[in-house]
Amino acid sequence: MQWTPEKWWDGLDAFVIGGGPSLRHFDWACLAGRKTVGCNDAFALGPDVCTVCIFGDLRWFNTHRKSLEKFPNPVFSNQPSLHNGKGVPWLRTMKREPKGLYKNALGWGGNTGCAAINLAFVLGASRVFLLGFDLKVSEGKTNWHDRNISKPTDSSYKNFEKGFTEIAKNLPKVFPGGQIFNCTPGSRLTVFPRMDLKAALESSLVMAVA
Repeated sequence: MQWTPEKWWDGLDAFVIGGGPSLRHFDWACLAGRKTVGCNDAFALGPDVCTVCIFGDLRWFNTHRKSLEKFPNPVFSNQPSLHNGKGVPWLRTMKREPKGLYKNALGWGGNTGCAAINLAFVLGASRVFLLGFDLKVSEGKTNWHDRNISKPTDSSYKNFEKGFTEIAKNLPKVFPGGQIFNCTPGSRLTVFPRMDLKAALESSLVMAVA
């Protein structure tokens, strides 16, 4: 179904779970009770860790559809062929824009991470903390999980960077007062200010949504 934006997380902090290899030994328990947007395979971490899941790639969806349908939390996508939830009534869809940030659509920027950041702000988050946004290969790995459908190349990461740069430019105009912090150790992404994960967890707001 086409989803009409609602500020479920108005004024709260949100963590976006990317796919980078820096999360291979991550203590997922520290995210329990917090608002998180999980990219792609993050839904497999369970509903206590992944508050909502988002994907943008049709091939990934076709591979994981049966498992994803059993995920009890909301699932979002801006995949054009699935717009309006054609044949997938449990899927919340939003229009895909090529890049940037929007209030009634989700910018793509070439990767699910960009769309996830946009979704966090659409849901009402005021601060967004990025986890697993490595944008590079580490110890031969491109992801924290080993369920890769396709492996990004160095040129892929450079294109991803362009999408994040556009988000950094758009943020003050589209979501005034919104902030994005990169909590990924060793990340090649430099367009957002860095913050140590421990500091982010200590400062983040953990509040129940009424």
